[in-house]
Amino acid sequence: MAAPLPVGKILMGAFLVPWWNRKAFTRALAVPLALLATLVLTWYFTAKLLPAFVNILLCLVYVALFTLFAVTTHRLVLLNPDAVAKNSVPGWTRREGLFLGWMVGAWLLFIFAFFVVLTIAVNAVGFAFEDVMKTHLGWIETVAKVPALYLFARLSPLLPATAVDRRVDLRWAWELTRGNGWRLMVVVGVLPWALSWVTPLLYRSDATTVELVVLTVAGIALFAIEIAALSIAYRELTKQA
Repeated sequence: MAAPLPVGKILMGAFLVPWWNRKAFTRALAVPLALLATLVLTWYFTAKLLPAFVNILLCLVYVALFTLFAVTTHRLVLLNPDAVAKNSVPGWTRREGLFLGWMVGAWLLFIFAFFVVLTIAVNAVGFAFEDVMKTHLGWIETVAKVPALYLFARLSPLLPATAVDRRVDLRWAWELTRGNGWRLMVVVGVLPWALSWVTPLLYRSDATTVELVVLTVAGIALFAIEIAALSIAYRELTKQA
């Protein structure tokens, strides 16, 4: 079992590492960030006008672009950032395909665990306290997400490991994170939740197009901090090995 994760160090590093290597991060992430921002803004202005199949297609494109963004960010943190930044236009390789597979698989497990726990909780609470269930369903859903997020956190090292071409599996991730599941929940759950409040606080109902562009780019750029936190956690977990 690995030593306890230094959560404070990881969270601080998630902000400092991108800043220390800002030139490399800017060069390597400029293209995927610009493509993501363009897609999000296009979607924002046209989603209601597009047929359902086009929106589904745009969603798939978004996932693919996010994969390129995430893989590049992991490699910037875990490898030589200047070397990674030499390729300013990331391409799709087997690495990105494996990363996408693990990412989708981990989220499907999260959703499955969430609905299993939610179903059990709703039936148990609804049977005994029907009025409580009707008035506190939101809280029940939040509680149901905890074990699902714990499962996702235990499997999250699969992503940075795959980004640096390490061959791993579910058993490896589960053994690696033994004893650090709750600490990883802070990294992959609490930090993204906290950052998700940053850009919405700056939005206003009559925002100009320029403001929307700036806030969209800033919101996507915050993903780099969340991904960097997971990269640093992975590095701490594998340091002994």
